[in-house]
Amino acid sequence: MPFRCASPGDALILDRAGCIDRRAPGWTALSASRPLIEATVRRRLAELPGVRVLDGTEVTALESSGDGREVRGVSLRRVAGGERSSVGAALVVDASGRGSRAPHWLANLGYPEPTRTQVDPDIAYASRIYRVPEGFRADWKAVMLFSGPPHQPRTGYLFPIEDRQWILGVMGAAGQHPPTDEEGLQSFLRSLRDPVIAEALAGAEPVTEVRGHRGTVNRVWHFERMRRWPERFVVLGDAACSFNPIYGQGMSTAAVAAETLDECLCAQRRRRTDGDLHDVGRRFQRALARRNADPWVFATGEDLRFPTTTGATAGPVTRVMHRYLDRIDAAATHDAVVSDVYARTIGMLERPTALFRPRILAAAIRSGRVPAASAAPTAAVPTPRTPAEQQQEVRA
Repeated sequence: MPFRCASPGDALILDRAGCIDRRAPGWTALSASRPLIEATVRRRLAELPGVRVLDGTEVTALESSGDGREVRGVSLRRVAGGERSSVGAALVVDASGRGSRAPHWLANLGYPEPTRTQVDPDIAYASRIYRVPEGFRADWKAVMLFSGPPHQPRTGYLFPIEDRQWILGVMGAAGQHPPTDEEGLQSFLRSLRDPVIAEALAGAEPVTEVRGHRGTVNRVWHFERMRRWPERFVVLGDAACSFNPIYGQGMSTAAVAAETLDECLCAQRRRRTDGDLHDVGRRFQRALARRNADPWVFATGEDLRFPTTTGATAGPVTRVMHRYLDRIDAAATHDAVVSDVYARTIGMLERPTALFRPRILAAAIRSGRVPAASAAPTAAVPTPRTPAEQQQEVRA
């Protein structure tokens, strides 16, 4: 079963200014391994009427009308035997992730290659699963030790997952990539801004090997800017816009994309009762670009704190936002109202504009600027309050 974890109440979150105030209600997440999440979603999807899953099959091309103006299905190939077939469709949705071949498929239909924007913070990360030691006790369920750019480019996460296990994630920017050997990993853990993760794992049994990962470039394909777009075809999720995974926005933005597609299809049904999908694809790509704008600005803006980031530079507006967010960080260490809004914004339950509400703005102004990578969490964690006290604090 997945593990329920409240943020920030159950989480020890060390941001640039110190530990986030844990008295805020924030939000509750289900923490689980990726295989469990994917298997559960796949099972639920397969239970829906009319759904057929083709295992061991890859899409090789889009099938279209002779002039390429309308997509009518996809060409398929069996991975094992190489047999080829096709499937017709009223609407083709490309949700194939970072490895999407949509630009290539569009080119084969006679469309120009879409422009793209890439921001690369030169980040690599490593992960490992551990078994929680018997009798382990702490006042937290999860730990997040954020980097403190530009001087401290290392980040560490420890989350509870199913079967009484932890999943560890460590990331390094600016070329300081985490090693995947045992000695190197332990050294990297000890170099984080606080020893809490290293100490917790000292008595934990590894369940898996250390797995290294790259491919953390922020990348957006500007499909919304194309002058021509084929009918009955849409691209969403990481296939359209992918982020540095350190900020945990991937699945959330994919869910928002699915919601956006549903809204576009519902609007089309109200507009055209005959089931015609004319221009849905173009309208969806433009709507999706608007929905992806907030997480894109957040992810790339934070990555631009590292001087080694390529693909963009921190202009005057970004630098002003950095200074303001530093003040938000400082206020969130002792103000439950700010902590609550901050946690909900990171979790994409609030738009970033929530950080400019009068109450939050006033707290940020009072907080002052933050020294880089300051404050140890063990000295900054307030005593958890009762639910009634939490609600009273947030309403203040």
